[in-house]
Amino acid sequence: MGGNPRLRARDPDAIRQLAEIRDRQYLAELLSTMEAWMPKVRALRPANSWSKVARALGRLGSPDRAWTADRLVAEGLADRALIAPAPRKPPKDDILLVIAGIKGADPDLGLRAIAARLEEMRIRTTRGGTSRSASSVKALLDRAERFSLVRPAVKS
Repeated sequence: MGGNPRLRARDPDAIRQLAEIRDRQYLAELLSTMEAWMPKVRALRPANSWSKVARALGRLGSPDRAWTADRLVAEGLADRALIAPAPRKPPKDDILLVIAGIKGADPDLGLRAIAARLEEMRIRTTRGGTSRSASSVKALLDRAERFSLVRPAVKS
């Protein structure tokens, strides 16, 4: 029977030594190919999620390589800013822009009045209807505020 007898016996020291050897080989491989993949990481981050970056890196080299951001930082190959969360992308739905425009044109307008304007414009809800409640308009205004499309409401 071939193989390492200490590994077959599940000796903890042998398993630890093997893990250390694999980690050193992984780091050596990363360092030797760094010129190929690091520019791609810098170009893609932080505008893209790490999973998209990892998929792009998988296309560059071996797909079985574990491209984890935390590991790159832990190994000292990347700085912490490289793995910062991607910024929020602007909303794709135009309703937030419409509501921001309505609110910007008349900041004193109430929620029901905004709902009435949306109904006049025949802007459909997500379920296909045309009538909106004040709470749904409030939720849309809050989303528009999070994306800095409208100024925060002044609390009195």
